[in-house]
Amino acid sequence: MIPVILSGGSGTRLWPLSRKDHPKQFLKLLSDHSLIQETLLRLKGLSKQKPIVICHESHRFKVLEHSRQINQPLEAIFLEPMARNTAPALALVALQRVALGQNEPLLVLPADHRILDVKAFQDALKVAELHALTGALVALGVEAEEPHTGYGYIKRGGKKCNAYRIDSFREKPDLATAKSYVESGDYYWNSGIFMFQPEAYLDELQRNEPGIVVACHKALASLHEDLQFLRINEQAYGSSPSNSIDYAVMEHTRKGVVVPVSCGWSDIGSWTSLQACSEADEQGNVIKGKAIVEQCSNSYIRSGHRTVAAVGLENVVIVDSHDAVMVASADHVQDVGKLAKQFQSPSSVKLPQQEEEVFRPWGHYKNLSVEDNYCVRKLSILPGASLSEHSHNLRSESWVVLQGQARVRVEGQVHDLGPGESINIKSKLKHRLENVGEGPLEIIETQTGLAISEEDIDRI
Repeated sequence: MIPVILSGGSGTRLWPLSRKDHPKQFLKLLSDHSLIQETLLRLKGLSKQKPIVICHESHRFKVLEHSRQINQPLEAIFLEPMARNTAPALALVALQRVALGQNEPLLVLPADHRILDVKAFQDALKVAELHALTGALVALGVEAEEPHTGYGYIKRGGKKCNAYRIDSFREKPDLATAKSYVESGDYYWNSGIFMFQPEAYLDELQRNEPGIVVACHKALASLHEDLQFLRINEQAYGSSPSNSIDYAVMEHTRKGVVVPVSCGWSDIGSWTSLQACSEADEQGNVIKGKAIVEQCSNSYIRSGHRTVAAVGLENVVIVDSHDAVMVASADHVQDVGKLAKQFQSPSSVKLPQQEEEVFRPWGHYKNLSVEDNYCVRKLSILPGASLSEHSHNLRSESWVVLQGQARVRVEGQVHDLGPGESINIKSKLKHRLENVGEGPLEIIETQTGLAISEEDIDRI
């Protein structure tokens, strides 16, 4: 099987940590690994095929860096110029596989889920693969642990070997309906994990949403390989209808099969679902980071850079990020996405929206302080990597080495710097920075000038 990881979601219900430029799959919410890293790691030993990732073009370096950190090579990274939901995204991979003469089953995985029992998960996928090889379109159905109104459901039909035919898909129900689903024993949570052969998927997609197939075929006609990145035609892809695999294919196919699994699954779709996945103290509180509480219970409190202090609260969620603090009643966490829209809206009160970490081919940087005429950031440069030679018209820069060995070229002159050493670079001077050490290079960069803008870069 070929793992295909969908990394296009925005996860706005986990705002203010999850953002458009840094969605939840890149967050370390449950362990020392990000959610996309957890997804990659649980594939080890399952398939010899390297995973394919589908993501928005702006996230390409994040995906590359997160896979590099855990030493997980990728087969390719499909770049979506704009979001068109999961059905077109998967059509790109399926069409490419067919063009290469390959019809191995595609294992479709969201990048941002939690799974505790990896063995049970992999065992279920091996069963799914057997059915997919017969031409079936397989969904993993999670055995419902409780009535849940935040998940869609799959109703099983007649038994088919060690799985079931899919009778129907059901939308997120109200609580009474969810209870009846669980009590019947005929319903599973829809995990959003699927497996099918490319040809089988395309046959069903052509029957139900032919416009998607046509648009994706045109988008692939000018496929351009850029290192591991696969770029497609933006205009053609933009003409595709936007639809999910559930609506476009799985709800219509007569070849649907559901494989039951119990593996400690959660889609981590809200702060309370994350709270349910985390270990609580005696008062039912989940506290992450620096926080002090008094007479609080059943609350989720997560601090970022500051200490969060809370007194006399019950069933609340408090999340502190680098530029915003979110406080919500646990009963209203599904509406947090509305706050994210307000925060991003140009018509709302002007709010600072500085992305905390920005990834580049050479590593990444983190903004520490940003104002109109100065910026302080921390640069992390990978061993052997370098920034391209460039200059600035409106600003000067100073670099202080915190860790590692830096080589700085300014107008042809070479300066080798170690920890504690610094250099000032005036505006309009051509300069280049590279890591010549064996380990990471960390630098504090201070920008000062008439204006601070990412547009003020002349690359040589």
